[in-house]
Amino acid sequence: MTQSSKKEGLQGTVFDIQRYSIHDGPGIRTTVFVKGCPLRCKWCSNPESQNSYPEVLFSKAKCDGCGKCVEVCPLGAIILDGDGIHIDRAKCDRCMKCLDVCYPHAIRCAGERKSVEEVIEEVSKDELFYRNSGGGVTISGGEPLFQPQFTLALLKECKERQLHTALDTCGFA
Repeated sequence: MTQSSKKEGLQGTVFDIQRYSIHDGPGIRTTVFVKGCPLRCKWCSNPESQNSYPEVLFSKAKCDGCGKCVEVCPLGAIILDGDGIHIDRAKCDRCMKCLDVCYPHAIRCAGERKSVEEVIEEVSKDELFYRNSGGGVTISGGEPLFQPQFTLALLKECKERQLHTALDTCGFA
């Protein structure tokens, strides 16, 4: 197996790729937010990043109460009552069928599995901005060192492409 094919097979759980980040290192940057953190800080800026797996998030303010998510949930993990939608996280197996029928986007997924190449393809779209501003790619989270192989492979690929890198970590690895 070549080094390139090893990278293509390596995946991590990413919950956001934020373009035009100007506070996560020098210049114009793209910040890749990975999921998973061993800490549970009350002041966490990204609480949706703490669990290491893709998860269902719900916004009561966006919900129109149509109940389609209740109908499609195969495990009965979603209920609709006078207070709105409630998700029983113990029953939910994260099949994500509810996302497909939630047109107001009150239910969304935080996190998806991505390969190193998929992430590099996205961050490379702004390469011109990095070159002209002294920017680059920042890996953040969650805690990026919670996914050490993925984070390392991503940083190495950025370096091979001569992209400046930064790592936003709490240092708990």
